[in-house]
Amino acid sequence: MEASYTAPKLSVIIVSYHATPLNILCLWSLEQNNLKESEVIIVDNAGYDRYLEQLAQNYPFVKIIRNQNEGFGKACNKGFSIARGKYILFLNPDTIVPLNIEKKIFSFFREYPETGAMGAKMTDGKGCFLPESKRNFPYPLASFLKFSGFQKIIPSQNLKFNYHARHVADDTTAKVDVLSGAFMVVTREAMEKTGGFDPRFFLFAEDIDISIRISKADYQLWYNPDIEIIHFKGLSTRQSKKYVSYFYGSMKLFYLKYFEQSHARLQKMAITTFIQSTAFLSSLRHFFKRQFHHRMPSTFYIDSNYCTSSISELQTMKKFRFICTSYKHKKNKPTHLLLSDVETNPDELIKQVNNIRNKKTRILFWHKSSGWLFHFDGKNGKSGPVINTKIK
Repeated sequence: MEASYTAPKLSVIIVSYHATPLNILCLWSLEQNNLKESEVIIVDNAGYDRYLEQLAQNYPFVKIIRNQNEGFGKACNKGFSIARGKYILFLNPDTIVPLNIEKKIFSFFREYPETGAMGAKMTDGKGCFLPESKRNFPYPLASFLKFSGFQKIIPSQNLKFNYHARHVADDTTAKVDVLSGAFMVVTREAMEKTGGFDPRFFLFAEDIDISIRISKADYQLWYNPDIEIIHFKGLSTRQSKKYVSYFYGSMKLFYLKYFEQSHARLQKMAITTFIQSTAFLSSLRHFFKRQFHHRMPSTFYIDSNYCTSSISELQTMKKFRFICTSYKHKKNKPTHLLLSDVETNPDELIKQVNNIRNKKTRILFWHKSSGWLFHFDGKNGKSGPVINTKIK
């Protein structure tokens, strides 16, 4: 007699557009979870990405759906159309999730049964908290204060004037208005009741929109810091020449969708003009930033406390110099913590990333299984970019 088939309880949906080695870190962290009640679906928005196909050979638990690029929201909906889980985790490919992710998700929804969507605490590659982990409803004034930089001088208790939910402590579980699409667990019931993502948002703001519609459908949205992930924010989208047009196009669409009927003509003109002007200035900044490419250093000073067994193998490779040191070396160069997938699990990696916050230290992560060396650099400011190179 054949055993009865049990559908997965959790569906992980990842939208990928021209996969990068960062996808390895995401899939590695999922593999380390030894998922028992989940399926992992990758929507290939590039149509047919050979590199993604090669990665999937090393991660057989992944199912790839080929899709012409119709935008992030449509791709999420397409993934959901074949998903079988009661809970749907929309996950960015430039993330690292902790161990026991299934248990943490299931236990949260058991404890908070009125939840329609749940988000996680996100930090970047330098251990800096990402405030978009928890946001308020984006009123036009709050958005203006955020993009103009004036939000910092506004008291955190004035919710209508704050884009981010600063009134909620970073380590406090709380109901919020908006969650990030980089890690968002939505119930199947909430997805079906709201109709999923609004396909008009090609890229950006679709997570804000669906958060609001889930809330309007009488479900709760929760920020859950007990789940902590690394999000290498914007490393794929910001390389696109169309990044600015997508971002501000979605901002304008969101404004017209939620405020056009309630605002006077002059007010609408002022806000849309501000969006267009900001888009122009942002496009100039984005153009010049894209001209600068960070390179992997040729010499790494490795903290002697983290000279793992991998250092002996790395030192035999002529591409870089790896020097173990326990003292502050010349020129005040940063010290690196050397970690590898052979000796480190996702929880330990996330812990070490958070430990280096505000220190002149970097993470050097060798994914020995694939040969990729990842340098969590942080030179581009808070986003904490990753530089990677294959060394074998």
